[in-house]
Amino acid sequence: MPRITEERREARREQILDAARACLLEHGLEAVSMEMIIARSGLSTGAVYRYFKGKDEIIGAAVAASASEIGAAVAPILMNPTSRLPSQLVEELLAAWVGYAHSGVGAAVGVDRMPTALHGWSYAQTDPQLKAALQASLRGFREACVPIIKQWQADGVVAGGVEPDAVAQLLLSISLGFVAQRALTGDAEVEAHAGALAALTAGRPASGRPRTALSPTRPAPEAQREDATIG
Repeated sequence: MPRITEERREARREQILDAARACLLEHGLEAVSMEMIIARSGLSTGAVYRYFKGKDEIIGAAVAASASEIGAAVAPILMNPTSRLPSQLVEELLAAWVGYAHSGVGAAVGVDRMPTALHGWSYAQTDPQLKAALQASLRGFREACVPIIKQWQADGVVAGGVEPDAVAQLLLSISLGFVAQRALTGDAEVEAHAGALAALTAGRPASGRPRTALSPTRPAPEAQREDATIG
């Protein structure tokens, strides 16, 4: 019998993980069984157990692999030396998330893998080792954002007094919040997020203070003039 190449072995392993992701999306974390994963993978029972001992090991591997794949997808964006505005960077990052979500193979072809991220985050809370791996991955994302943020500060795009890590935390929250909203509502759009962020930051200079400071209890000057005219 010919030996299975390393490439073929890795392809089969990914086939099983994508089957697990598809089952998670269809049935939820608690309802998924080994029988479901095996049937969805198209492999024999013996073949699946040759790679994994059981459901928990498969789910843990699927979550860890997803985190690694997403990290690989956003790495070129974070390493790109081209100067971009915050809204442009966010648009690129969220587009990478969407690209990953639709890049499944085998059992996951045509499956939006983004909702499975919510299952993965939940599962990681019960697995200390997996939780630590995800935390390290997310902190790595924030650290990769810091040089970009410092360049924004040098260019006057972001206030110099703010801690770069604080802005990095916000960028991560936008990314994770987009994933959660898209998974739960199905209608979160990349362009909408980027456009809204551009609009929110357009009226605020790098000093961090608004260009106009109107009291919330007093009407704008135009409104005052209009009232005087009417009176």
